[in-house]
Amino acid sequence: MTTTKPVLGMRDAFFEALHPIVRADQNVIIISADNGAPMLDTFWQTLPDQCFSVGIAEQQMIGMACGMAFEGKKVYTYAIAPFITLRCYEQNKLDMCAMNLPVVNLGVGAGYAYDIMGPTHHTAEDIAVMRALPNLVMFSPADGVTAAALARISYECRSPQYIRFDRAGIPNLYHDREVEFTDGLALTRPGRNMCIIATGIMVHQALKASERLAREGLDVGVVDLFRLKPVNEDLLLQHLADVPRVVTLEEHRLPGGLGSMIAEIFVDRGLSTPLLRLGLPDVFVFDLGGREAIWENYGLDVETIVQRITRWTGR
Repeated sequence: MTTTKPVLGMRDAFFEALHPIVRADQNVIIISADNGAPMLDTFWQTLPDQCFSVGIAEQQMIGMACGMAFEGKKVYTYAIAPFITLRCYEQNKLDMCAMNLPVVNLGVGAGYAYDIMGPTHHTAEDIAVMRALPNLVMFSPADGVTAAALARISYECRSPQYIRFDRAGIPNLYHDREVEFTDGLALTRPGRNMCIIATGIMVHQALKASERLAREGLDVGVVDLFRLKPVNEDLLLQHLADVPRVVTLEEHRLPGGLGSMIAEIFVDRGLSTPLLRLGLPDVFVFDLGGREAIWENYGLDVETIVQRITRWTGR
């Protein structure tokens, strides 16, 4: 009898890949705030002198991490995404980014991963607020393979960083293909008529929509933009050079998010390619029923994505 290895969630895939790095470098420190992860237990068991927990004190965690970084440590902080970004935004701004310290904030629960827990746990504005911080490098993986690759990439990067993980175990996109993750993006599916640029879990929605749109006679490509700052603009525009339309898709409020980033690039580069931004309206979400119900209510389900794109193209 054979068994299939379960798909690791992004954070566990990341921690699994990070463990040998931390084991080999005593200057790498892990600090968590009142939450754990199955693979993080390995750190506590095997590297207790390099692991700390501050409890429900995210602001203290960032200050502590920055103090250690000043003394030559490479520090990874870990908490629920809205708490590691918004709750300690001033510390991220002044202690971490203004001092340009090698601290990596790991946030779990991007978008509506903590669906039924309401606006306190939703993370639908983190891209907008974190990309405004100078020196910050920001990642948003779409699967565990990408998350695992980011362990080494984040270790070798000396800038302040923020990595936003989904909460659930999402199917892997890149388990059977070579991807140069240092590029910051991947052309996951080529297409002639249009390209959807997506990030995080919405890459999976974009691929499903692309399959559906093929039935409408549209050949739609998908770009996975997993490094949100800095964007690899030259490579991105190479992939978009031959498509007449571009769509952005994000589980994030539209103001300041992925769509805004791409619109800014188009304006700055003098491009007039038609752009459709699909994301969340400028509202707080109190809906119950789970993540997919939220997607259906706010237009991020595959059916609505397909309808909006086909209307936009006049089909």
